[in-house]
Amino acid sequence: MGTPTSPVLQNPDPAASYQAVYDALGIAYWDAPAGPNKDLIAQSQKAIADILTQLDAQGLTSNTALFLQLAPKINAVNASLKTIQDQIANITKDAGTAATVISAISKVLSLFPPLV
Repeated sequence: MGTPTSPVLQNPDPAASYQAVYDALGIAYWDAPAGPNKDLIAQSQKAIADILTQLDAQGLTSNTALFLQLAPKINAVNASLKTIQDQIANITKDAGTAATVISAISKVLSLFPPLV
């Protein structure tokens, strides 16, 4: 079995997808009551910021080997995002915020299925 093609190479701007999630989570953070959901959002935002920094700094959009090194972090972030997506009704009661978060997360999860 060959090396999987990097989703970054299939999507011309993966950073924009993660940035959209980061921004949507920022809004959801302020809507969320104090507690574990707020902590989950903050931790996810920090991890997304790390991914965005590495995407920018390492030129991963054209380097599959470097992208594969980032795969464990992307998998971990995406697992957290899936949890947020599943629990959004408990995180925010604002329907617009919930829809924005769900849409942004859905896009990232569709672009970045679990990686090797």
